[in-house]
Amino acid sequence: MRLSKHDLFQMDDEWLKKLPAELLLEVSKRLLHDVKALQDQLNKNPGNSSRPPSTKPPWEKARDPDVKKGVPAEAAAGAGDGAADGAADGAADGAGDGAADGAAVTADGPAPAKETAPPATEECPLPGEDSGKRPGKQVGSPGHGRTQKLAVTDSRAHRPEHCAACGGALAEDAESQAYTAWDEIDIAPPVEGSIGLTFSVTRHTLLEVRCACGHVSRARPWRAPPDAQWEKVELGEWRLVGPRLAGVIVLLALRMRLSRASIRELLREVFDLTLSTGVIDETIREAGRASFPLEDALVDDIVQVAQLHIDETSWPESGALLWLWALVSPSSVLYLIGPRTREMLENALQDGYTGILVSDGYAVYRNWENRLRCWPHLMRKLRGLAESSDGRVSRVGQEMEGLLTALMAAIYAARLDPPPQALPERYAAEVERLRHLCEVHRTDQHPALRSVVREFLYDWKVILRPLAEPLLPLSNNAAERALRHWVISRRISHGTRSEAGSRAFALLASVIETCRRRGASAWQYLGTVIAAARKGLQLPALPAIPAAA
Repeated sequence: MRLSKHDLFQMDDEWLKKLPAELLLEVSKRLLHDVKALQDQLNKNPGNSSRPPSTKPPWEKARDPDVKKGVPAEAAAGAGDGAADGAADGAADGAGDGAADGAAVTADGPAPAKETAPPATEECPLPGEDSGKRPGKQVGSPGHGRTQKLAVTDSRAHRPEHCAACGGALAEDAESQAYTAWDEIDIAPPVEGSIGLTFSVTRHTLLEVRCACGHVSRARPWRAPPDAQWEKVELGEWRLVGPRLAGVIVLLALRMRLSRASIRELLREVFDLTLSTGVIDETIREAGRASFPLEDALVDDIVQVAQLHIDETSWPESGALLWLWALVSPSSVLYLIGPRTREMLENALQDGYTGILVSDGYAVYRNWENRLRCWPHLMRKLRGLAESSDGRVSRVGQEMEGLLTALMAAIYAARLDPPPQALPERYAAEVERLRHLCEVHRTDQHPALRSVVREFLYDWKVILRPLAEPLLPLSNNAAERALRHWVISRRISHGTRSEAGSRAFALLASVIETCRRRGASAWQYLGTVIAAARKGLQLPALPAIPAAA
């Protein structure tokens, strides 16, 4: 029987020193047995137990040898989303382990042996082996065009305005004829008093016009020049998906967390519109490139706020470990995907932020002196000490937790009814006791206790700043809430698969969340952004910040 926390709580160095040799040997045997059991428990991982791949720490996923050709470890292992992890884990624990130990047995005797798998070939590798092929359509594979016939509801002719040879203006009545065309599917603008969506199919016809000089000039759709930051992401007028429909697709993919295949199914089932997953993916990446200039506008808004909440979470990109950063203000949110380094944050803030930075204890944030620490983070660490199996550590943790809880209650009370005496003077004894506990245990042998008290001492003034300014925030919940939606998205999609995909994801998430905070329709605003970007025009400004109530 394993020693309980109650048992361990009574054991310390002094107690062990008083034990006779015989009893000390017996206690050592019990402790050795428990240590081995706990080590086996800690050593469990998705490769040697029924634990789901999602239980791996992000840094282990990044260097997982199972990552194949940009597919994250979770996908390579066949893991589902987070909702299925617990059920799969429990089911595997109860059944499945014993069945694999020997041959299956049926009521009629031993079951027939399973057929062996065929040998691996270049066209059909064995399960788990790498075929050496890149994901997606292979070079030389036959393609196919659209099979759905669309009824054209509108048409637009595009004429060249000037002769490509002599540069002269082309007359409106000059001889012309169509040489090519494309259809654009879009959501028609709403009609006042009506609800629902109406689709339109516009045929864009490109004309060629003969000039008086005899040269025939052709109208050409606008296309953005190549951009090294957006390799293989085209931006231009010639598109099957119209701007407003593109905005809806982006909203479904990011805000509603639907996969490309699910978006395709929804459009087909609800609107009888068939789009390939390739077109849907191109639309999302094109929307990211179209929104790229808005990043500067978001940064300008972010660096001007008085208080900025910031947090980060792991984000896999094609098997590499990156981090999703969230810089949050009341009216704007900026997401960035990149390394977890000081340079990443300095580039985002352009070294020009002078407001208060609210964060957790990550060392990168310590480069900003004007900052605040998240007290709930500290309270959770003290709660961990208070629940320690080491009685001495538990008592220190409980006392520190009680002191910080009293100070937190005093700050909340001061916000409602300011006391006649300043809080630092009124609670000087509690602050001094907390400081004393940190100083006494800064070289403690217990690693967790030593780490926590050193963290308090290093950020002492930053942590206790709200005591002198009670109106300052005590938590970093704003940034954590801003990340929560995308953490769920990460568990479903396993991150992104390319640098351009990460950049598009962060930009579109920033625009969507900023629109939500400003009370604007995200998909309609994205539609106007995409429409302007496809013609090379200046993008519309971000939705206005609503006046405070």
